[in-house]
Amino acid sequence: MAEVITGWRYTLDQLRVWGHARRLAHRLYPTTAEARLALRELLKVVLENRRIRHFTRSVRVGPRTFQLLSYPGRPSAAWDELIKNELHRVRPIPGKQEGLMVLLMAMTRKCPLSCAHCFEGEVLNQRDEITADDVIRMIRNFQERGVAQVELSGGEPMNRFEELLRILEGSDQRATDFWVLTSGWNLTPERATRLKAAGLTGVAVSVDHWDPVAHDAFRGRSRSFAHAHEAVRNARDAGLVVALSLVPLRSFCNEADLLRYAATAADWGAHFIRIVEPRAVGNFAGKDVELGPSEHAALDEFVRVLHTGKRYRCYPIVDHYGSYQRAVGCSGAGRRFLYVDTAGEVHACPFCRKPCGSALHQPMEELLADMEAEGCIVHATV
Repeated sequence: MAEVITGWRYTLDQLRVWGHARRLAHRLYPTTAEARLALRELLKVVLENRRIRHFTRSVRVGPRTFQLLSYPGRPSAAWDELIKNELHRVRPIPGKQEGLMVLLMAMTRKCPLSCAHCFEGEVLNQRDEITADDVIRMIRNFQERGVAQVELSGGEPMNRFEELLRILEGSDQRATDFWVLTSGWNLTPERATRLKAAGLTGVAVSVDHWDPVAHDAFRGRSRSFAHAHEAVRNARDAGLVVALSLVPLRSFCNEADLLRYAATAADWGAHFIRIVEPRAVGNFAGKDVELGPSEHAALDEFVRVLHTGKRYRCYPIVDHYGSYQRAVGCSGAGRRFLYVDTAGEVHACPFCRKPCGSALHQPMEELLADMEAEGCIVHATV
């Protein structure tokens, strides 16, 4: 069962989080003065993030509490890894290397859908180039530096289900949360249970409209909406954390559609909504799909209303990275996250289509140095 934490209980929860961060800092830095300086700088980052994202609640699923889809649950070694990485960014920790908040790893090109926006559209359903062993090796290389969360995508990861289990079981789960990004296709009760047993934290199920007909048309396959709904139910029943992932077209960026979508997510029992703004890459390449100021304003207001309106206190938490990116800058390009495609090539994010090197064949230091030099092609990298 999930429990939404709001009001004074949320305030108390956040004080406990900060107290834990303080204790970590005092263990990691050689002097009290350095720990205090790092905590002071980290607090600035936290307050800015809270202002932009309108944090007002968290959700407890099983024994752990979650603030954002892109943050690992706590208490856990993965949460501690996130805090260590954030402290290191504001004031380097002696002997520590800079690690990632999120590694997004595409593990297959196979997919039964024909989604309008697919950023892997150019290679979809071609022969897979990387094996499960390749994926495990790449993940472990990143884990050696410290990565708090790994998100496995495709294509459709359910197409390589047994290998997906191997990847989960073959990776080091002591300080990393693992998620699967899926259309919901073939996520049966039995599979959801096996994924949970293999150590999976949660699933983000793609749902791009509250209307089944519109969603199916966008995804290019009939009954894809029904499959997504079943997948959400099966994942929740297995004890997984669940998010709905939305790619909002311009026509969808209005109060009525967004709130109806949120109501659908709440009715399904989702814990999070992730908003991924469309970009003119993949199947959208050359198309006029990117959102403008009015759509950005509509999404920002939707997040504010859902997080601060009393009637929405028990609705899913919205993870909308685009608003943070525009206000502060991009945390991709190896700063807090990066994307590894289905050939093992590394990109600043799934939408930056210029590879920066190979996670399979290049030393990690060289790879990250090349990525830092390239940076994000749209925003300043922070």
